[in-house]
Amino acid sequence: MSSKYNKYERKTPQARYKIDPAWTGIGCLMILIVPIMSWAGSVELIKLARAQNWPILAGLSGYVRLPDIFYSLPYISIGANYISSIPDFSALALFFMLILLVLSGILSFAYALIYRVIGPPRYTALDAPAPRIKVKKYTR
Repeated sequence: MSSKYNKYERKTPQARYKIDPAWTGIGCLMILIVPIMSWAGSVELIKLARAQNWPILAGLSGYVRLPDIFYSLPYISIGANYISSIPDFSALALFFMLILLVLSGILSFAYALIYRVIGPPRYTALDAPAPRIKVKKYTR
C-alpha cells in the first residue's frame, strides 16, 4: 500500500561493493602469523648477536627481575615468574617490537598496492563529478 509519505521513508543504503571473504581470511592469518614470525626472527637475531658479539646485548642480556609486587599478586605472579625465567627477555622484547613494526609496515604497504590495483573503483556512476573551478588570483 502506498501513501503520500512513502517517499520520506529512510531506506537502508546498499554497499557499493562486496568485500571478498578471502581478504578477511588473509587478514586473520596475518594477525596470527606476523607476531609468530617476529618472535622467531628476534630469537634468531639474538643468536646471531651472540655469535657476532654485538655490543647491544651487553645491556640487555641476562634475566629480567620485575618489581616484587608482581610476584605477590595471585594470578600475575604466574606470568611474572614465566617472564623472569626467559633469558635475555629484554633483548627479545626489543627485537620483537622492531621486527613486528617493520613487518607490519611492509605488509600494509603491499596490501595497499594490491588493493589499489585490484580493488573497487574509487568513483562510481553515483558520485558527483569533480568541480571545475578556475581560481583567479586575488588582487585589491
